[in-house]
Amino acid sequence: MELNTFQKQKIKFTFDFFLDYNKDGAIQWDDFQEMIKRYKEVNKGSLSDADYKLMLASLKDEWKDLKALAHVNEDHPVHANEDHGARVHANEDHGARVHANEDHGARVSANEDHGARVHANEDHGARVHANEDHGARVHANEDHGARVHANEDHGASVSFDAYLAMWEKTLATCQSVSDLPTWCQKMIPILFKGMDVSGDGIVDLEEFGNYCKNFQLDCEDVPAVYDVITDGGKVTFDMNRYKDLYFRLLTSPSADAGNALMGKKP
Repeated sequence: MELNTFQKQKIKFTFDFFLDYNKDGAIQWDDFQEMIKRYKEVNKGSLSDADYKLMLASLKDEWKDLKALAHVNEDHPVHANEDHGARVHANEDHGARVHANEDHGARVSANEDHGARVHANEDHGARVHANEDHGARVHANEDHGARVHANEDHGASVSFDAYLAMWEKTLATCQSVSDLPTWCQKMIPILFKGMDVSGDGIVDLEEFGNYCKNFQLDCEDVPAVYDVITDGGKVTFDMNRYKDLYFRLLTSPSADAGNALMGKKP
């Protein structure tokens, strides 16, 4: 689905303001970790350890979706092999390489469960063990220090174009909140609780003002924006209202009350 200019501007705002913390024009996993750190600093304890674990799991799922559309950083290439696992190419100074040839003294012994174990010589010190899911894990020795994890440490860098492409694909079939990706739906109550510092299920004017201040939103008139959120006091700013505004922020082709979550009036 081709988004219009206004929709792209909203997505760009989210990308620049909430995700690209180091302002390098791309998203890395470190940016997501900084997002969690920032929430811990500003939410005043309204989120529990369980909330942060859920937030981390949701961000990891979002990261997987993003990487599926992104180009892997050329400095840290990671390629998935044909079966399950990962292949790692490290740089010339530090990268661990595993060769099964005779010169490097690698021995391959088939284990009883799944696969092969490769033991490299003492100089290269890398061991590859097939895990129960068949995915390869690489642990390098202290001298060479290359580590590969199946999620955050791949060194992938996601451009805004890839981020935009993800949302264009996602929003093409969205008719309601229930059509959003699971990771997005799981994030909504966490984001709301980050605003509802008192934990009473309602974001009042003071809490909304603190949210705008803590996240440095360019909100010139907090009471006026809050008035939009509550429709002049007719609607309570609870979780249901937040879901409605969040969905409208993502999908609306023109300015409406969803803009209020960015601290803006329609």
